[in-house]
Amino acid sequence: MAGYMIWSFEHRQWWGPGHCGYTPDMEKAGRYTAEEAGAIVTDSVLLEEVAILSEVAARYGGPPKYHPYHGAQDASGPGSCE
Repeated sequence: MAGYMIWSFEHRQWWGPGHCGYTPDMEKAGRYTAEEAGAIVTDSVLLEEVAILSEVAARYGGPPKYHPYHGAQDASGPGSCE
């Protein structure tokens, strides 16, 4: 499904579908419209969430490795969206 995926630098995981938790698995990550993704990242005061087109995330094989303020990030992390 096309759309935007939301990466959380705070949790180092993707947002789950329907705002349900987080998951490290791109296939299980939620897909959001441009409007939904814009609202999510706009509410992120410290830029802890970024919206990425799902096609771009798939092309590059995963989440961003660079936080705009904090530099390089390790993308690993525990947890899942049950």
